[in-house]
Amino acid sequence: MIKRIFPAVLVLSLISFPAYSKEATFQKRIEKEIQCPKSFLSNPPVYFYCIYRDYHNHKFDDGIEKAKRALKEIEPLMRKNPNGTVPNAVQKKAKLRDPHVKSVASDLHMLLGMLYYKKSLNLDDSSVKKIYADFYKNLEKKGFNFFQIEELMNLYTKKKLFPDSFSQKDTKKYKEMLSKMGVKEEDLDRLISKAQRESDRLDEERLTYLQKAVKELQEAVKVDPENALAYYQLGNLYSGSLGEDLPEASSAAEEAYYKAALIFKKKGDKEAYKEVIKKLELANPNSPYLKKLKGNHA
Repeated sequence: MIKRIFPAVLVLSLISFPAYSKEATFQKRIEKEIQCPKSFLSNPPVYFYCIYRDYHNHKFDDGIEKAKRALKEIEPLMRKNPNGTVPNAVQKKAKLRDPHVKSVASDLHMLLGMLYYKKSLNLDDSSVKKIYADFYKNLEKKGFNFFQIEELMNLYTKKKLFPDSFSQKDTKKYKEMLSKMGVKEEDLDRLISKAQRESDRLDEERLTYLQKAVKELQEAVKVDPENALAYYQLGNLYSGSLGEDLPEASSAAEEAYYKAALIFKKKGDKEAYKEVIKKLELANPNSPYLKKLKGNHA
């Protein structure tokens, strides 16, 4: 299963609001004053913030739509001149960290990837719960309480999973409860099967969003190979997704962290460099990439 990760580098680092930099009530002030523009290119810094706000407030679908819309707007600029400057990159109260078209496009792909990842972690599983809830409600209407139904389900589970330990006493009790509640074992089989199918569907949907997240972050570093944040988030995504979902995750995480470290070192960002090294050490203390970095006197 996918494990939850928390990116250490805030999306807000992509933009800055100098007018509020010394305000203790920074977050509340901008929440009140900022109105999200309909067009990305009309006010890129604020639009970026609005995507982040959706991410922070778990409005992932809204954030995804905003990011996709922004990428569509910037696409003609990418085709024309990736090294050019995005219009309106500097506003009265905000500016982009890097106004170059390819950098902005890369950051948008990164944000979209992060949104897809968070979406994969927060899919609504109420449909599975409803399957069981409906079954329980039907029996409750017949006069059986929650604990009686739970006892039946526990006996069913024990019989299916641990048949060798299912005693004669258990068998007698189980049959009595089935008869009393007017339920057949086949009914319970269908219930579990239905819930499992729905759970499998959700797992497939999670994997789809996870794959989209990987694709967007890979696109981010492809568009701008100097985007250390994108490499860092790609490493976070891989290291937080170890297991059957992404078999190649471990080595991919190490490589992404390594590239992020090189870029941060090149830019002289010592704090960010140290943070990435810590992540790399957690991913694999014996990583060959660690040896390379130490060999470069990191």
